[in-house]
Amino acid sequence: MPFLPGHQSTPEERSAFRALADSAWDRQAAVVTRTFNRMPALRGHEQEAARADLIALLLYLQAPGSPLGHEELNRCLRTDDPRLLPYAACVASALRRMPSFRGAALRGAGPAGGGTTRTPAPGTVLRGPAPVSALPCDGRGPSPASARYAIWSVTGRRVRQLSEDAGPDARHDEVVFAPGTAFRVLEVRAEGPSPLVLLRELPAGPAPVPLSHAPLDDQDRAVLARLDQALARHSSGAAAFDWPGRCAGPVGSPDQ
Repeated sequence: MPFLPGHQSTPEERSAFRALADSAWDRQAAVVTRTFNRMPALRGHEQEAARADLIALLLYLQAPGSPLGHEELNRCLRTDDPRLLPYAACVASALRRMPSFRGAALRGAGPAGGGTTRTPAPGTVLRGPAPVSALPCDGRGPSPASARYAIWSVTGRRVRQLSEDAGPDARHDEVVFAPGTAFRVLEVRAEGPSPLVLLRELPAGPAPVPLSHAPLDDQDRAVLARLDQALARHSSGAAAFDWPGRCAGPVGSPDQ
């Protein structure tokens, strides 16, 4: 697992990322400057470090299909390809600078029902090396009927302030979980076009959460009740939804 939630980029990682970004760096610098105006807390003695981090996150949010798009970053992280590690380090570092989201978020199955991954059993812990994106379950985006995953977020990061000029995907707010975030499967419901997997984001610590299977505890059951209430409030609506590519596909693996 190259990075855990809360990773802070180093000067070496930021310098290597700038070399990777090449001309894209200058194209995104003006957008990041506007972000500083909207989020003055990002200014200060760490402003240059924040600039590099936010350019990385902006590229992650804006560049599908490009050499620095989310597909290529995810592929490199999942196959232990080290080429984009400095980029991933800055994306992870940028997320800690964004406002957190507490509540229910939804993620789609992805193409052809999300691949061949098996539906995980309750109690399983899932974790992957790449960021995980989802959409708030707030009645303005997809309904739970169209989702593959419903996630109770505690420290997922809202990125609309950075991505509001990023094209069609900006129609919806987006919640991004940092690389290395662990999720516990609380329940699997056979409803809609595919089973709905209910997940709890687990708190981050100095060491990775063990990927052991265990019965649900009191905290798990309390989160499940809150997640169930959130889903019940927004259970209506058409099942069809055009999920942004970042916000669909399998969540982690019990093998990572």
